[in-house]
Amino acid sequence: MILFYVNMAFIGLAVISIIYYLVNSYHSINYRQPTGTNPVDPDRVTALIPVYNEDPEIFARVIAAVKKQGIKFVVVGDSSFDPYRKITDENGGTFIYLPKHGGKRKAVSEGIREITTDFVLLVDSDTIIPAKTVSSMLSKFDPDVGGIGANLSVRRDDNWISYSAEFVERSREVLFRSLSSHGSVMLLDGACVMYRTSLVKPFILSSEYTDHRVFGKKSQLGDDRQLTGFIIRSNYKAIKDFDVAAEVTAPKTVGKLVRQNIRWARSNWVNFFRELFNGTAKKAGKFYTFDLLYTYMLPIIFLGIGFVQVYLFFHIDYHFLVRHLTYVPSFTALMSRMTDVKAVFFLRLLLTLVNYVSTAIFTLAIAFRINKERLKTLAYGSIAMAVMLTTTIYGLLTIWKQNGWMTR
Repeated sequence: MILFYVNMAFIGLAVISIIYYLVNSYHSINYRQPTGTNPVDPDRVTALIPVYNEDPEIFARVIAAVKKQGIKFVVVGDSSFDPYRKITDENGGTFIYLPKHGGKRKAVSEGIREITTDFVLLVDSDTIIPAKTVSSMLSKFDPDVGGIGANLSVRRDDNWISYSAEFVERSREVLFRSLSSHGSVMLLDGACVMYRTSLVKPFILSSEYTDHRVFGKKSQLGDDRQLTGFIIRSNYKAIKDFDVAAEVTAPKTVGKLVRQNIRWARSNWVNFFRELFNGTAKKAGKFYTFDLLYTYMLPIIFLGIGFVQVYLFFHIDYHFLVRHLTYVPSFTALMSRMTDVKAVFFLRLLLTLVNYVSTAIFTLAIAFRINKERLKTLAYGSIAMAVMLTTTIYGLLTIWKQNGWMTR
């Protein structure tokens, strides 16, 4: 009977996976972002850029890109002074120095005290925003929108890691385009995101944000996901501007890539459980909830079935297994004998095949979003998926370790 239940679990997972891949592929391919029609006034926006031990050359490029937007900007040096202050001053920005390293949340909360404009644009110190970022985002700020995140693009170099990271971003784009057709997305990435100041400023200054704790321990992780959830619970939409492709840097080493993914996984697990129970998922709607549940429950189910498969490998009768593998019933007989282990096993194989096809369609949807070196990005993307699956499971098993940034 244990083999019967394993087969049924695979069948259930295959059906849900087929729905997930096909529905998200369809909505992603058919989604057309509405043209922004709202007034554009750069004077209504101030950029806020926290910096900590950033490469000065990259930081200078970040500041130059922000300056070209024609907006005011504030840089918060988190225990980081020169050359960041000098670069900021030379470009006409405001520099705030924090002598003691307090983390991104502390830097953002101190910086937002200086923001008096209607909108605040948060930009990471290694994120280079394209021309017309501000005008594009402002044009899409409808009255029911609380935050708009940029679409992210990874700077690709000879390092295979950058191609893997780009594949991950394009996978997210497919999912976020699909979610956008129904309302809010799961995450407005903190690398480049614009908020209504009046909406987020009180929250960023509150202890819920500045003294964020997980299992009683202070945590720096997941600030952008926390802000996204807050916007949704406040009855605003959290949307993406797919016309803006902000350029970010991939980790330089395998170790940093793994640590980055572990950090994301731990943070995402906390926010997954939080969103299920604090009303965020319900506010965002059924489609959002379905994608949320599938994304996070899949590794758990995969892990559970994996353990059972290992058990069966050492205990199964191989003659029995061969009979199952070679059993090909008619469809009518299959439907009338669903309690037959062999019939269920065949149905499992059939659905697995269909699942492979739907996964291929989803992969094509990702490939459609890759602008250059498509095959190379897809090839290295398979490595990225393996890393993500492994670190997601490890992140769940070590979810209480929330206090370290790990990549600086």
